Amino acid sequence: MRLVTLFLSGLLLGAQAPGKLPWDAAAAVPWKAGDPGALPAPPRVEPIPAGAPIRARITPDGTIRVIDGRGMILLRTGLPGRPLHVWRDGGVPVTSFDLVRFSGRSLLTQGIGALPVKDLDFRPALEGLLWILSDDERVITLIHPATANISYLPLPGGRSFRLVFHPDRLEVREDLGPGASECWSVPWMALLPQLLQLGRENPANRPSGTALQPFPRS
Repeated sequence: MRLVTLFLSGLLLGAQAPGKLPWDAAAAVPWKAGDPGALPAPPRVEPIPAGAPIRARITPDGTIRVIDGRGMILLRTGLPGRPLHVWRDGGVPVTSFDLVRFSGRSLLTQGIGALPVKDLDFRPALEGLLWILSDDERVITLIHPATANISYLPLPGGRSFRLVFHPDRLEVREDLGPGASECWSVPWMALLPQLLQLGRENPANRPSGTALQPFPRS
């Protein structure tokens, strides 16, 4: 099954330099060391209702498939490794990787003018995103299922990471054992280039199908 993941990952190469996987070419993230004190408890964004039309499925080997309400496959690719932890929107933990639903609406698709860049809490702008940590432990895989766009955020050196979604920043914590951790953070504003790219419509991600099967299905 890992061979399938590697094959599907090759679909992401596009304009990347030959011989490089897309996550290897990701732009560096300006992580800053944070306070390794007690974990905060920021308010969580409410999950999308169960009937939302866009479905994302993540298999244990790291294959991802995104399908819209008509059965059209919007995205079929692979993770750098096997999925360990998944969040949606602005920090809602995902416990069942087999089916994650999205409504398709997103502030990110409306451009920078729609984003709450001056608000105290930026997390509502993250609605519609999927955040994945895999056992590769080198990058955060960030997917906007509605547009089928993907971005990769390189992690600081470490292992056993967890994400914490603060109103003003994203935090990465490394578990060092009982009562011990290291953490790094980056302001949401520093991630605007990646977030805006995720919201852009990409016609290349819309398979046209055939006359007999206009909407390719899973």
